[in-house]
Amino acid sequence: MFLPVFVTLTLGAVVGLLVVVQAQRQGAQVAEADEVATQYLSEVGTFRAEVAREVRGSRQADPGDLRRVVRKVIADPPRLGDAPAYGTERSEVWQEAVATQKTLLEPYQRLSRTLRRADAGVDYIEAARKVLGMRASDYVGSGVLSTSTPVRDRLIPAFVRALDELDAVPVPQGQQQLAGTVRGAVQYVIDQATALADSIEANRSFSFTYAEQFQTAIDAVDDYATVVEGDVTEAVNAVTDPS
Repeated sequence: MFLPVFVTLTLGAVVGLLVVVQAQRQGAQVAEADEVATQYLSEVGTFRAEVAREVRGSRQADPGDLRRVVRKVIADPPRLGDAPAYGTERSEVWQEAVATQKTLLEPYQRLSRTLRRADAGVDYIEAARKVLGMRASDYVGSGVLSTSTPVRDRLIPAFVRALDELDAVPVPQGQQQLAGTVRGAVQYVIDQATALADSIEANRSFSFTYAEQFQTAIDAVDDYATVVEGDVTEAVNAVTDPS
């Protein structure tokens, strides 16, 4: 008569015990996910600090050299370990770690791309400034010319060589108009120098100036250099001072 009640009580106790054990197991799984995630986030903090330190120490370097530093220091980022599925689904810290892992490398990859573009930009800027620093008077003097020899033998060949050297430098992406401005200024000197030589040989008076063309090109190069420097500074600051 009392057996069913006893069995019921026993089953209830067993079920209650199982529920407690299950809750403890689930709680342990959440705690494990929390621990794994917390460890990962700690490693991320260390990683970010190390990258920032390396970038700060090399930020004055050539963009190509700085890019190599960046690529090397981010080659082995921290990785989020494994944890029980139940825990990962319910751990807020784990969700934060997952979101962090998805975006961890984005600012460094953006910096790397910026430095790659800047590296090409710096090469072109240096080459453009070199040719725009040339002066015709260095080859023919500043007086009246009585013969076309210095023009044909020195001035024109020098500017043609300089233009060839400039053409050998890759034009940065999207800077075709800048390249056309610089090239046009140098070609203008070559064309005018050729006309000068022809005029001397024909005993005709002729003179020319190229200051306007060169200054326009110099200003364009300077403006581009400012943009490149600004892009690099912004990308560097994003990883050294993210706040």
